[in-house]
Amino acid sequence: MTEVIGGRGRRKVMTGRVVSDKMTKTVIVEIEHTRRHPLYGKVVKRANRFKAHNEEPLAKLGDLVKIIESRPLSREKHWRVHEIVQRGEVVEAIPEKELESLREKEVADRAATRAEQERRAVERLAKLAGDEETEEAE
Repeated sequence: MTEVIGGRGRRKVMTGRVVSDKMTKTVIVEIEHTRRHPLYGKVVKRANRFKAHNEEPLAKLGDLVKIIESRPLSREKHWRVHEIVQRGEVVEAIPEKELESLREKEVADRAATRAEQERRAVERLAKLAGDEETEEAE
């Protein structure tokens, strides 16, 4: 997926998917490529991650973007988002109400489990106490 563009020097161009857009003006682009293993011949997937400059935050999570090599913009960032090839579909986060209901259900399950354990403990203690009484009677 690496191309070379003429013009101002020879700049590499790669296409990949945005996997993180949490930083301001920066996205992390993952480039996947496949190659054949030299000894075993199996096709192996490899992925490289590059930090790319995203001046106007147009590239969002899940987008397929083309990045182009540029001068170093920071210690790890020397790529720029050149264009957005395809908009990605991001799975929506679970709505807050559903999350709250899941939490309530989990708390109720824990309480029921705890009550069951306490009931069993009381039964065991009563059984042990009953055994002691029979031994004293003999």
